[in-house]
Amino acid sequence: MLIKDNFDEALKFSESTNEFLSHYQIPPSPVNYSVIYLHSSKRNEKLSAELERHVQTFQEVDLTFIEGLFEKYISNSHAIDKQILDPIEKSLTSTLAKINLQVDSDKTVASNLKKAEKALSKHEYHKSMQNIVAFLMDNITNSQQQHTDLSLELTRACGEVSFLKAKLEAARHEAIVDSLTGLYNRRGCDIKLKELDIEQVHSSLAIDIDHFKNVNDQFGHFIGDKVIQRIAKIIKTTISDKDIAVRFGGEEFVVVMVNKTLTQAHEVAEKIRLAISQLKLMQRDSKAYLPRISVSIGIAQRQEELNWTAIFEQADTALYQAKNSGRNRSVCL
Repeated sequence: MLIKDNFDEALKFSESTNEFLSHYQIPPSPVNYSVIYLHSSKRNEKLSAELERHVQTFQEVDLTFIEGLFEKYISNSHAIDKQILDPIEKSLTSTLAKINLQVDSDKTVASNLKKAEKALSKHEYHKSMQNIVAFLMDNITNSQQQHTDLSLELTRACGEVSFLKAKLEAARHEAIVDSLTGLYNRRGCDIKLKELDIEQVHSSLAIDIDHFKNVNDQFGHFIGDKVIQRIAKIIKTTISDKDIAVRFGGEEFVVVMVNKTLTQAHEVAEKIRLAISQLKLMQRDSKAYLPRISVSIGIAQRQEELNWTAIFEQADTALYQAKNSGRNRSVCL
């Protein structure tokens, strides 16, 4: 659920958050602030319940516990930006703008007071007014320094929030992408599938590298990884941006052909298969050519079953038929 607090509500939650942090002497870093803001705004019942149990048991809250809550309830949430970081960033930016306006106002007042002081200095009988102006200038100077310091702190806090958002986005990306190939991993596949309407026409490719064990045994796993990377690149460049390419494990790949019929998926599968069969790979050190690389591909289109597992199982069945038929071919189920 997205935060829809108005400014007064957000201010109330912010004040409550600051009071909690101050009471337990916890620095108001983005991580700490995010956890306590979520608790204060009652946006996560489980987080609040665990935090309250901890306080009742230990009568204190430390940084380790706060970081644990952040990891458990916030860092893996795809809604954190909209739920917490965006409101914090918006609030900080708004407050910073107001402070900067006040700084500009202070400068204007200070300038006018200096002009008044200069004018009054020419007249002895305005000594009392000079003292008042001097007093006001001292206060304005102090106010300017306070506002400037606060502006610097808010700017730094805005930078920390931006850094945290970038860090979270990078962590999310790493969690759903296969590090070797850059394709989605199984978790990434599950997330992307949730974005699709399964009732539409979809097809799936199950792709497996033929005799891949021989490559690893003869040339080593380093070369084997290079082969996997080349094949992944061919798959990625052959499919459309809407399709979902996944390294399913080892030398196995899955491609979800979004809004494509069995016939359309077969055309793409053949392009992938032929491009891979034409590869001429050489081991750089020995200058020895690798044996021809080929893949077997199973293709299936969604039938009556409204679940992805059934589609993948059908494609896998077609893949085994391609393997048993001699490999280096595409089979439709």
